[in-house]
Amino acid sequence: MTPSDPGPGLSGADTTLVRRWNRRTVLATLRAHPELTLSEMAKLTGLSRQTLTAVLEELTSRQLVQSHAPTTGGSGRPARRYSFHATAGAALGLHFSRAAVLALSTDLDGVVIARERLALPPGLPAPERLAAARELARRVAAPAGPVWSVGAATTGVVDPSGRVRRSSQIPGWTGLDLAGTVGSWFDCSAVAGNDGTLAALGEKWQGAARYADDVALILSGRPSGQGIVLGGRAHHGRSGAAAELGRLLQDQTWNAAAVLEDAGRTAEDVFRAAAEGEQEAARLTDHLAHHTARAASVLVSVLDPELVVVAGELTVGGRAFLDAVRRHLESMCINVPAVALSTLGEDVVPLGAARLALDALEADEYVLEE
Repeated sequence: MTPSDPGPGLSGADTTLVRRWNRRTVLATLRAHPELTLSEMAKLTGLSRQTLTAVLEELTSRQLVQSHAPTTGGSGRPARRYSFHATAGAALGLHFSRAAVLALSTDLDGVVIARERLALPPGLPAPERLAAARELARRVAAPAGPVWSVGAATTGVVDPSGRVRRSSQIPGWTGLDLAGTVGSWFDCSAVAGNDGTLAALGEKWQGAARYADDVALILSGRPSGQGIVLGGRAHHGRSGAAAELGRLLQDQTWNAAAVLEDAGRTAEDVFRAAAEGEQEAARLTDHLAHHTARAASVLVSVLDPELVVVAGELTVGGRAFLDAVRRHLESMCINVPAVALSTLGEDVVPLGAARLALDALEADEYVLEE
């Protein structure tokens, strides 16, 4: 008996599982191929035409599949074709940091539709911050269509329910039901997580880590943090505090933002001046590389990942900075993995938040429960 064949002896629960399996199979097949006929789907999935017809009718009624009129020309009877309806709904990714909110919207295939950044005063109270973010989210969502799921990333520790358990950088943030709040803006499902963790997920999805299964990420600058991907999935930990190294790295000189603020310079200025031969800038560059490697070394020594990705503000240092980080890491770890710079820019965290939202949506089978 195949998964698509309910069989005469299956219970109602077993039949429901088979139907769910069939829906997943059809959705996965259509997402992997632009357009398919019923016969082509039957060959690819192993499902009978009768089963496929029933599944496609259900998915079409729920707007996840769209059918296309038969093409004319050629010999034989033209066949109707089917495709995944990626624009039926949208996902929204939000990134809350001390001084800004970033938002981007994607279709169900992860294609970015719109993005926007809103600078905010660092001391802005939570209610005003959320009100501003709500308007931003609505603007970014407008061109993408109905929002089916929202993902929110923030500094601090976020528990599995999406509540902020600890946040020292954003006033009034500790205790906030972040997932519930942003989900209420669109009356949809929502999830939330730490910004470093979701940056790692964003890199795994569309960045430098897409071909690696075990990844350690350093989010440099402001905001700063770390994230882990294990087995291709973001690792949040039991309480959401995985990769939170703040208390372990108590010396503020490991924090790139603090180093640059003390020097009264931007990362661009420091790296440019170092390339031009300025001694102080070269010292600062090496200092930043050393402490970026220091944060990475903790994760590398424990996880032994395939790849370390440096994201955030310090990526403007380019190849010279990357080489310096790798050199320092070699002096700290027994087995140094590949090291890469993120190419996603500010999108890295909200992309990870959008991916988390899509993952939650897919786990719920696009709200396909009976």
